[in-house]
Amino acid sequence: MHQITTLFKSARLATVLVLGVAGLYVATDFGTYPSQQSAAAKMPKPYAVVSTDAVDPDKLAMLSVPVPLTRPADLPYIEQPHQVNVVSLDQKWSGMSFDLDAIRFGREVPRYFVEQMPVDILDITQVDERKRVFLSLALPLILKVNEEIQAERQRLERIITARSYRQNISSKDKRWLRRLAKKYNGSTKNLADLSARVDTIPVSLALAQSIEESGWGTSRFAREGNALFGQRVWSTGDGLIPVEREEGANYEVKAYDALVSSIRDYARNLNSFSAYEEFRQQRSFLKSLYGKANGYDVATALQSYSERGDDYTATLQMLIRVNSLDQFDNASLKKEEVAQLFN
Repeated sequence: MHQITTLFKSARLATVLVLGVAGLYVATDFGTYPSQQSAAAKMPKPYAVVSTDAVDPDKLAMLSVPVPLTRPADLPYIEQPHQVNVVSLDQKWSGMSFDLDAIRFGREVPRYFVEQMPVDILDITQVDERKRVFLSLALPLILKVNEEIQAERQRLERIITARSYRQNISSKDKRWLRRLAKKYNGSTKNLADLSARVDTIPVSLALAQSIEESGWGTSRFAREGNALFGQRVWSTGDGLIPVEREEGANYEVKAYDALVSSIRDYARNLNSFSAYEEFRQQRSFLKSLYGKANGYDVATALQSYSERGDDYTATLQMLIRVNSLDQFDNASLKKEEVAQLFN
């Protein structure tokens, strides 16, 4: 009888342990963010979330179990195949020693490219923390786009040098040159002008404009459309309709599948449209004097970017100065290796 009693007690203890582990699994496998709902596909409603009211957050913290941040009730559900949240981003950044302060003073930037704006960026209440998150995801993408432009510029310069020595240009290079001229609204007959167009955007300027236009990534256009620069489009259905759009207006704010596409469009606009010719001239002039153009100085040539004119350019300079964005003007990506996309 004693053996039976002991066996019964052991069985009860095992049952309690199993139920406890199962409860902890339910509490941690389901969070308030869709990206953490591993079983959401089994639920009839995409908004459904398993309740964690019965779970004590303090106990989970003692067990080193990460507890999701609280999602605002009015934050719309955004359909993405793999939603990004701040907690998962920080884990990735920590794992690769992504140190924004060290990058300011010369450390190379890891090739880690975030494709979507974190769905919970509005949850961040501390201003410095929100700035850190936004700069950490925007900086590598801006450098990636500049790297692409620089590759185009180097090939263009080789062609210009070959022409200056009256060397023959291959048919392949001629076709590429025609495509490049079309992309930047230039001409193959004026390679000096084309060279002024095919050039990188000062990093501090791109950061300042993305901050101003997206509100550090919190605007509806940034969260729902990966749009960092508020670029307008007049094709119905290609973007998001601004709530404050004037009566009778038919423009939309262009939406993108990925953040980097927004940055590519922004850079191409500055390098192509006639409205920004003064910007390109200022950039070329500064590079001829100092070998590079800084964002603070060229910002003055972007009055045409906003209806606010000089007030807009003054705001850009203020953002660069207050946030020391000029420290990123010399930033560079780590040497080419297996790049990581996080979507």
